[in-house]
Amino acid sequence: MDKFWVVTLFHFQPTENDRTILEGTAVEEFKALGIEEFSLTEAEVDAILGERAYSGGDIPESVLDEVESTVLGRPANYRYFFGTMADAENFKSHCQKQVLAEIQVEEHEEQDWNAEWKKHYAPILVNNKFEIIPSWMTDYQSKAAQKIYIYPGMGFGTGSHETTFLCLKLLTEELDFPLKSVLDFGSGSGILGLATFKFFPEAQVDFYDIDPEANKNCYQNAEINQLEKMSFRLLLPEVREKLKPQYDLVFANILESILMLEINYLIQVTRPGGALILSGLLKPQVDGIIQAYTAGGMTLKRKLEKGDWAALYFTKEPA
Repeated sequence: MDKFWVVTLFHFQPTENDRTILEGTAVEEFKALGIEEFSLTEAEVDAILGERAYSGGDIPESVLDEVESTVLGRPANYRYFFGTMADAENFKSHCQKQVLAEIQVEEHEEQDWNAEWKKHYAPILVNNKFEIIPSWMTDYQSKAAQKIYIYPGMGFGTGSHETTFLCLKLLTEELDFPLKSVLDFGSGSGILGLATFKFFPEAQVDFYDIDPEANKNCYQNAEINQLEKMSFRLLLPEVREKLKPQYDLVFANILESILMLEINYLIQVTRPGGALILSGLLKPQVDGIIQAYTAGGMTLKRKLEKGDWAALYFTKEPA
């Protein structure tokens, strides 16, 4: 790809549902290669923080929450990246009919691509036990007991999204029993299952996703972290019958609609005495999921929230 094109929606203020639908349309119908949201310039962030502006290192979560609360409710800018001018122009035409925003299309040279998207990734300190580091930052000195390097691939998850962060926080703070088998259901980049190896190296992990590209990205991240010789399988829907009958731990960081569609399966494959971590949930969706899964026999042990998102930690009573 010698060039790439960026469609920017300026001062766009969609509902969470409308934003999710537009992102799905951009990727599935118009072949978007990536999506980026930004609300503040560096100067605006410095203005909010004042004398507390940070020139490097880890920013405390309380400060990040303060910045986040400042931008809640205000319009944001969204960039959608495309590999062809036709895809970019077609998406622009679609947006002109669907959204209220100023829209711009820009052409960039490929050599700008890596610099453009890499500058938006930084290490993410989940807690003192675990940190997520972009794969190209090999000289970064982590402050956590364990770390994982992640390459974003085709946008399958780097830990920067609140739901992934919350799942990792639950993994590192709640799991207090040995894990022999783990299912990462809707695995994407594999970050959740690969992180599990850092704390439970003897576990056998099944990564399950509907997209073959996700499995490629997952294996790439396993290699980056020298985990490719660990015990794991990369599975697609056509071999779903190869999944184990039950697992000690199940992750499902996916859309609320899929969590409801797969509720019987996810409860069934969580072994008695095991744990189920659910996310991909907006705050208004949480009560419905809790009600449905507790009615199915699961016990809610902890709920975490960050921004507009939430994650739930369930256990199943021992047999």
